[in-house]
Amino acid sequence: MDQPSQPLQPLPNNAELFRTVPQTAEAFGNVPHATETFRTVPNPAERGENHTLTVREVARMFEAAGVARTERSIVNWCQPNRQGIARLSAYFDMNDRRWFITPQSAESAIAEEKAKAAKVEQNISEPEAPTPAQRSESETGTNTPRSHSNPEPDPTQVGSLEKELTDLRILNRGKDYFIEQLKLERDGLLDKLVNDSHRIGELETRLRQLAS
Repeated sequence: MDQPSQPLQPLPNNAELFRTVPQTAEAFGNVPHATETFRTVPNPAERGENHTLTVREVARMFEAAGVARTERSIVNWCQPNRQGIARLSAYFDMNDRRWFITPQSAESAIAEEKAKAAKVEQNISEPEAPTPAQRSESETGTNTPRSHSNPEPDPTQVGSLEKELTDLRILNRGKDYFIEQLKLERDGLLDKLVNDSHRIGELETRLRQLAS
């Protein structure tokens, strides 16, 4: 005889099994936001009584000291570098939209720039130290006698040069003689031309007398 089937028990809701599982994000609820760590970074320079110089005035100070710098360079020095350090003690006024700098920091920067310029000039004026190879070559050249001497002149070549020199001298003498003859002929032609001019003048005078 068949046994009666047992009634099915209701299955538990799967979602109930996870009701006690904490949310992953809850474990990190006390972690501060990354940007919160930068909220306490102070201003690079607080406004003080000594923040009196403008960027243009500081640039003129550099120019007067002989180490001229542009206003753009001054502004860059007012801002912190990658290490968060500014070269000049400066304060940016949001109302005036410009920087105000302390005279002390400006004078200190001027002194640093002058020291750099002096060092550069010194390096330029000082001769470059010779390298070990150059010193070795110099010592070898001064201490070692020359292995070669002046070559003996070739008699054939000497004779050829002497003959060429003699021919040139003769040619120059002939040229001088020819020039002198040309001068004499020119002078003779000039004298003849003058005489002919006088003769023409005399003949013209006679013709006028005969015509009258």
